[in-house]
This record gives sequence, structure tokens and C-alpha cells, in this order.
Amino acid sequence: MSYTIKELSNELGISEKTCSRWIDDGLKTVAGSKKPILIMGSDAKDFLRSKDSKRKVELKRNEFYCFACKAPRRAKRGSIHQLKNKKTGLCHVCNGKMCRIFTPYQKDYQISLFPT
Repeated sequence: MSYTIKELSNELGISEKTCSRWIDDGLKTVAGSKKPILIMGSDAKDFLRSKDSKRKVELKRNEFYCFACKAPRRAKRGSIHQLKNKKTGLCHVCNGKMCRIFTPYQKDYQISLFPT
């Protein structure tokens, strides 16, 4: 299915300017479409997947993502706080905020379901 810039922006909840920037950044348009510019839904999905995968950062077991450094870092001792599946802390390099979202291991689920 093809979308105009206006339809795509409404569907994704973004501005039309953002769609235009994405086209400048490499989002494919339907060949020969001048006004309105048409974008295939599959091309938009592929573009968004590749855009998101470029930003992902692999974290080691003891690392957090520092929002100030924009890199994986270790947290200061004593600064780590946990709330459900999210850990926050302070960066040992710049003292900035850090975050890590995790999923509990399957073994942890089994322990909580079947207490000994």
C-alpha cells in the first residue's frame, strides 16, 4: 500500500517535515510520483528498521547507557537503583544519568512461581 507524506505522518504520529527529512536521508519514494509524493509502506518499514538498528548499542553485563556520553559506561558504586525491569545510575566518567532496561532470566521466573 502506498502513502502520501500527509497520510504517513498521520499514521506514525510525526510531522510532515520529519517525513520530508527521511526522504532526504534515503527513504525511497515511488518512481515517477511528483505531486503527491508516494511512499510504499514496505519501504517505510524497512527504513525505520534500519534507522533504529543503527542507534542500538550492545551493553555488557555490568554496563549502562550514559545519556551524556552517548556510550556504554560503568556506573558509580552505590548509585544504582532498580525499579521493576529498569536500572538507573550515575556515570563514573561524567556523572550523567544512566539507564539499563533488562528482562529477567527464565530461571528467575521459575523461582518466583515455585517457592521452595
